[in-house]
Amino acid sequence: MPGIFNMKNSNEFAKSRGVVLFAFNSSVDYVAIADQTSRLITHNLKLPVTLITDQTSNPKFAYDQIIRIEQTDIDNYRRTRDDQIISWRNADRYLVYKLSPYDETILMDTDYLVFNDNLNKLFDIEFDYLLTHHNQNLQGPTVDVMGNHSLPFVWATVVLFRKTLKTQLFFDLIARIQNNYTYYIQLYNIRTDDFRNDYAFAIANIILNGYSIDSFKTIPGHMLSINEKIDHIKLDGNFLKIAHEQTATVVALQNIHVLDKMYLLTDNFKKLVDTACES
Repeated sequence: MPGIFNMKNSNEFAKSRGVVLFAFNSSVDYVAIADQTSRLITHNLKLPVTLITDQTSNPKFAYDQIIRIEQTDIDNYRRTRDDQIISWRNADRYLVYKLSPYDETILMDTDYLVFNDNLNKLFDIEFDYLLTHHNQNLQGPTVDVMGNHSLPFVWATVVLFRKTLKTQLFFDLIARIQNNYTYYIQLYNIRTDDFRNDYAFAIANIILNGYSIDSFKTIPGHMLSINEKIDHIKLDGNFLKIAHEQTATVVALQNIHVLDKMYLLTDNFKKLVDTACES
């Protein structure tokens, strides 16, 4: 009838948003780590979390979804500061574009600790995807390159993306790089044979942006990575007190990337999460 309009519910246009974690157990119980870091995510970002894992893991956290896949058999190894050899599986991260149930996704490593809602604010800007280009440790900013005569890499620790054509091309490129990684090791003078998402994401980004490394959008600021072996981390108002290797460092309260996986499996870490989620 003239003058009558069929107004669609505005909720139909609301975009879904959430966090996706990949966790595959090896010599480290990454799923147990994901269970704890997901508590921080939901407390501080107020977003649902989807876990992508294998067929046999036993997650304890109340995830929005658990997606089980058969992962490519690629193992990486590194020696810890206390001379332990740990392994991890980080292949097939490109599947996140297809598997994420969200229109807007934060892809995050399980060892990234969320203590504020700053990542949510990034969705207010226009982008297809955002990568972490700048990193620092407790000593200051780092220079991150794929080899002595290679290009800078990005940190795949935190990636934001929307489901657009450019983003689909980006993850398709990552799949091609993973499947032909020996070739790309030679092409980009990569220092190690281990497959690293940091390198694959960087190469795909460089190719997709016309071999430019300066003209694309990045996650603002520097990600703080804690390389040291950690005894404990404590919340103190607007600060984090990090006890590590017989010393301590105080930093402003912020999201942090913790490389000491053994700490993330301790009761000390669980107590930190309990405290953070109660505050």
